[in-house]
This record gives sequence, structure tokens and C-alpha cells, in this order.
Amino acid sequence: MDFYEAVEKRKTVREFQLKPVEKEKLMRVIAAGLKAPTHNNLREWEFVLVKDLEQRKRVVEVGVAAKDYSEKEVEKATRNMSEWEKPAYLAALPVQKRMLMSSPELLIVCFRMRQPLKECKTLYELNNFASIWTCIENILLAMAAEGLYGVTYIPRDTASLRKVLEIPGDYEVAALIPIGYPKDYSVKQKPASLNKKIHYDKW
Repeated sequence: MDFYEAVEKRKTVREFQLKPVEKEKLMRVIAAGLKAPTHNNLREWEFVLVKDLEQRKRVVEVGVAAKDYSEKEVEKATRNMSEWEKPAYLAALPVQKRMLMSSPELLIVCFRMRQPLKECKTLYELNNFASIWTCIENILLAMAAEGLYGVTYIPRDTASLRKVLEIPGDYEVAALIPIGYPKDYSVKQKPASLNKKIHYDKW
């Protein structure tokens, strides 16, 4: 697939077909992540593929903060959302756990942090954190090129998740990415005008 076609076709998907993902495609996707720029040239990134069903249940149980919300809680949470935010939130709410359990593949993306995120005081200290997202973007685009889709799920509290996955103490979890062939499902993003987003010489 042409690069710009992959960029155009990339989308968020939370519902998957039962069709398994071919190993060679999955390996190409992860390899694409490793081609991303990294601030220290070390690519201190690691990937955990959760294949075992029982292990996946443990990961989802500790890694997902989703719960069953009452109608009142949902109304309160979405009250000040834009016309683009609200549909995405409502679509995601009931499927967080299901998408992570039902996707043919579940990829955990990890990165090394020299100090805990909460101790970082400057943008420079967040270089490792910024770097892993260039890796993740490569993965998402490579997925689109392979006809695969998913979404980045950001866990709220990773301490228990790192314990279940036996992740070393100096590594952090950036995102959980369910991967698979999509069902007919996606949430539309707010359109962006290139002319309105680019500023010359000053804002």
C-alpha cells in the first residue's frame, strides 16, 4: 500500500472479526515500529504479545478501568464534550474490556523510563515517553497497510499490569493495542483543514 493511502485508511476500530492475524503480518507491523525515530538511538522499547487466554484475562482485569456506568454518570461525563468527542466516548465505553478480550492479537507496548513519569519536571525528561509514540504511530500505519486495525488503550494505573506481565521496574506500559481484521465499525474524527492548521512566521 502507498504510504499516503495507509495514512488515509488508518482508523480506530474496536470490533473485530474472528479471523486470525497472520504471523508474518504481525511481525512486519512490529518491525515497522522499531524503525521509528528514538531520541537516544537505543530503541529502549519492548513488546509483549499476550497469547494465552488466562493471561489475557488477568491483563484485562488489572489493566482496564472500565465499569458499568449509570445513565446519570454518562450524562455527567459527556455534558461538556463536543459533537466529535461524545460519539467516540459513548462508542468506547461499553466495549473497552470486550475489545481487548476478543481481538485476535493483543500487543502491549513498553518503553524504558530513566525516572518515573510523575517525577519528570521538563519536556526533555519526557523524551523516552515521546519517543515511544513515534513507534506506536508506525505500528498503527503499518497495521493499516496490512488491512489490520485497532486502537490504543491507555491504562490508568500500570503498576498491577507491570506485575502481571513481569515487566522490569525501569520500564513503563505506553499502550495496549488490540489488533485484528475490522468489523464494519469506526468512529469519525473531527475534520481538519490544512490551511487553518498551518501558521506562517507567527500564530
